[in-house]
Amino acid sequence: MIKEKKGKFIVLEGIDGSGLSTQTERLKDYLRQAYSVKAVLTKEPSEGPIGTLIRQILSSRVIGVEESSLALLFAADRLDHNHNKITPILEKGDFVICDRYVWSSLAYQSLSNDLAWVKEINKNALVPDLTIFIRVRPETSLKRIHDSRFKTEIFETKEILAKVLANYERIFEQCQNRGQKVIKIDGEQDPQSVQNDIIKAVDEFLRIC
Repeated sequence: MIKEKKGKFIVLEGIDGSGLSTQTERLKDYLRQAYSVKAVLTKEPSEGPIGTLIRQILSSRVIGVEESSLALLFAADRLDHNHNKITPILEKGDFVICDRYVWSSLAYQSLSNDLAWVKEINKNALVPDLTIFIRVRPETSLKRIHDSRFKTEIFETKEILAKVLANYERIFEQCQNRGQKVIKIDGEQDPQSVQNDIIKAVDEFLRIC
């Protein structure tokens, strides 16, 4: 059992095609069944006005936005997301499960911007209680993307995904070394095996928190 009724903020991270949407849904169901916890799913870019604009940029429906401006939009969307959705849910004692968060900005936006600057513009974002990094190879990512939809987004090439994955690996190691609650999951497995590993990690996290 969870020691006290307190909202927890859990984030799932990984490159495109790593199964984040599937696993956030499954984790929500597991928390409800196993712990009688209400967990609210959310994602970034958010469903808010800034997040909507970002998704249009990523799908090339809006063009001409410079890379540093896009990074600022992500940071602004994140603060708006914190204020209007994530924090109010946590304050009610419910859980939040987020599909992508700060690590995504650090991994993707640092390809074209200074990493220290990307960290600076995101320094006021709420820190997750647990971050789960689902690791898949770029080849696996692209196969899953092509199997599931017709159109790719601007970051979805093998070369870019390889760089993003390397960034994620570095971010994971840095956060782990700082003592943050982070876990790496082998996303090359079938979805059920990935879910089992996530459940094991979350059970351990809730046991000691």
